Amino acid sequence: MFTSKRVPLHIIFPFAWRSVLFFLGYSTLICVLFVKAEWHCLAIPFLPIGLIGTAVAFYVGFKNNSSYERLWEGRRIWGSLVNVSRSWAIMALDYVTNLNAPEPLSQSELKAIQQSLIYRQLAFLNALRLQLRRATVWQACVGAEHTLVERIQEFRQHKLDEDIQPFLSTDEVDFISKRKNAATHLIRNQSNALRELRAQGLISEYYHAEMERLLVECYGQQGAAERIKTFPFPRQYAFFSYVFIWLFIFILPFGLLGEMAKLGDWYIWLTIPFYTLISWVFNTMEIIGDTSENPFENSINDVPMTAICRNVEIDLREMLGETDLPDRLQAVDNILL
Repeated sequence: MFTSKRVPLHIIFPFAWRSVLFFLGYSTLICVLFVKAEWHCLAIPFLPIGLIGTAVAFYVGFKNNSSYERLWEGRRIWGSLVNVSRSWAIMALDYVTNLNAPEPLSQSELKAIQQSLIYRQLAFLNALRLQLRRATVWQACVGAEHTLVERIQEFRQHKLDEDIQPFLSTDEVDFISKRKNAATHLIRNQSNALRELRAQGLISEYYHAEMERLLVECYGQQGAAERIKTFPFPRQYAFFSYVFIWLFIFILPFGLLGEMAKLGDWYIWLTIPFYTLISWVFNTMEIIGDTSENPFENSINDVPMTAICRNVEIDLREMLGETDLPDRLQAVDNILL
């Protein structure tokens, strides 16, 4: 997630420089042919080009709205996971008691059980985060939005066992690391733990059902995130948006020539800056949609899952009474992941 109010030039430049150079060269060539070679037939009426530009603008607007919906849904999913995790923590602390236990445990034993339930939830969040950031088939070509992130050391991805090791026993880390869907099995282990606690009388039947409901909610939010991850933005919309944008870009200078020629011979050269500016605007709208449609791809427009996991970890460990807590993650180069 980009955190600055304004996007600096060094972020814009990797996305823009190639296209801007092309726009300058293409429009200059057409102007030279029109003026020096006297190919006056290159100038065409602007009306049909304007109609195409209007249609393209509407189409790109639809695509960008749809891309934003995917991005915002991803953020809502992680907001729900934050709420579920906090609710899970207070239930683990308040529901797991000796109140109905035939063989009461010591306070240290109860504390260890509560910590295990809360820590496993933290492991689930981190496992889900890593799963969602795995590269997919349609990510074979890495764009500038990924390159900008990968050059920052703090954003390098870790292995699953490294990130969940602080929260789980060694045996459970070994078990989870071998699973294809680690997050799913962590919730399954949570359910097993609740069943054992119910059998020991450490939680009541009602509390057991309430906590299981939260586990079902975790599965629901995980499935929603996986739906975005595994189903790309429909290619028919994304591809033809790209085609229409470049079709408009290719024919635009011919319409501008005619309009500028009406003002005088030297005004023809104004085609170059105006064409470059208009084409850059349309091309940038297309890029914005492309870089927003997949919110879990370890790019600058990502949902900041790492920061969210860290914030939840701080909240839940404070509930346990711990004081040796990690710092909240800060943006690096105005990027927060």
